[in-house]
Amino acid sequence: MQVFVRLDEPAWRLAGQKEVPVRLEGETHTVADVIGALTKRFAGLDAELRGQTGDFVPYSLFLNDDAVRWAEVDRTPVKDDDYLRVILPLAGG
Repeated sequence: MQVFVRLDEPAWRLAGQKEVPVRLEGETHTVADVIGALTKRFAGLDAELRGQTGDFVPYSLFLNDDAVRWAEVDRTPVKDDDYLRVILPLAGG
């Protein structure tokens, strides 16, 4: 199975690319599996997503066009060729 992860600022700079294919063995996986494989591949990305305290910072996740809450990543299934987008929303003014 392959899932494509699209990273926005500033996370993409840690991976060196804006779109990263993540290949997972087997057929049944979740958003948490994709994030786990991604952060193993790019160690600095794990620290960015979790912050210095180990808690996730407010990055927003979208699986295809649907928002995914961090509390539900381990229960949100992914399919082959899905897109997961990691966005750090900014408040403007």
